[in-house]
Amino acid sequence: MPPVPPATSPRKRPVQARSRATVDTILDGAAHILIRDGFDRATTTRIAEAAGVGIGSLYQYFPSKEAVVAALIDRHAAALTRVFDDLAPRLAGRPPAEAVAMIVAAATDAHRLHPALHRVLNEQVPRIGDMARIRDVSAAITSHVARWIATLPLAPGRDPAILAVLVERSIEAVVHGALADGHDRLPRALHDELVTMLARHLAPETPRQDQRISKAS
Repeated sequence: MPPVPPATSPRKRPVQARSRATVDTILDGAAHILIRDGFDRATTTRIAEAAGVGIGSLYQYFPSKEAVVAALIDRHAAALTRVFDDLAPRLAGRPPAEAVAMIVAAATDAHRLHPALHRVLNEQVPRIGDMARIRDVSAAITSHVARWIATLPLAPGRDPAILAVLVERSIEAVVHGALADGHDRLPRALHDELVTMLARHLAPETPRQDQRISKAS
């Protein structure tokens, strides 16, 4: 029989302020261990020691280290989402170049909330099987961007939802790559080219692809 995968759901959710504080402390300890030792060397005992709690307290909430890491991914994802929740109202009425620059800045800030942890969690998401949580973050960001794009004077036939996916994924890929290469933020030339490219793509005079193909044939 194939091995049973470790449980990644918490045993129980903290309700009272004291229990929430305990769980936060456990997650802080897990972050420290993951960054210092890596996932493979992390154990529930090491996590509990780093958090300064008894192993029994950890097992009261989490059945395995995988469950602790899944909860840490969830907490980090919520923090990323809040960055864009705060940004969304400020996009209203902004022209494309200005708004895209704001989205790039927010993406950079999100990646820099805890860069070492962000990198480790990105590596561990596939192993924990929590890709749905990452997709939720991407969907929330894309939704905010789509609502802003829908207010622009787009050329007829252009879909704000599709354009939002293009904007979100382009920015995420470029920002993630730059920070992974060791940059503190996007190099200015790369930032300016990214903003210019996306702003032009959102301009009202940008023709649809089928129109460009028709003219070329």
